Amino acid sequence: MRLVGVVVVGLCASACASQNLVHFGGILNPVVPPGATLRCSEAHEHMTIVDRPTPDFPEELAYFMYINQSSGPREIHMLFDIGPDGTTSNIRYGADIEDLDHGATRDAVQPAARAIETWRYAWNDTAPARYATGCETRFDFAMRG
Repeated sequence: MRLVGVVVVGLCASACASQNLVHFGGILNPVVPPGATLRCSEAHEHMTIVDRPTPDFPEELAYFMYINQSSGPREIHMLFDIGPDGTTSNIRYGADIEDLDHGATRDAVQPAARAIETWRYAWNDTAPARYATGCETRFDFAMRG
C-alpha cells in the first residue's frame, strides 16, 4: 500500500511540474510571446491556413464524451498562439480546469493538442506583427443526425 501512495504522489508532482502535460492543465510548446503581437481575431485577415489536420480521437472516447454529456463537457476547447514561422505554440486547454478532473476530458485534450501542434499558417506581407495570441478552437463531440 505504501508503494501505491508513493506512485500517486510522484505522478501528481510530475504533472504539476511539467509544462508539457497539457492534459493536466500544462502548456504544450511554451514560448514567450514577442513584444509586438496581434490578437488572433485581428491576425486572421493577415494569414492563411496551410495545414490543419484533425485530431485522431479514439472512437470509444468520442462515444463516451457523447453519452456523458449531461455530467461533463461534450467539447474540447483549446487555446494556442501562432508564431512568425506559422507554427503553433502555447497550446493549452481553454475551458474550466476543473473539467480536467474527468478522465475522458483529459484523454481528449492530448490528441487535440498534438493535432494543433501540427497546424501550419502562412503570414501575408500586410501583417503589422507576425505573432498571434489567443487563438482558439473547439472539438465538438455531439452526434450528428
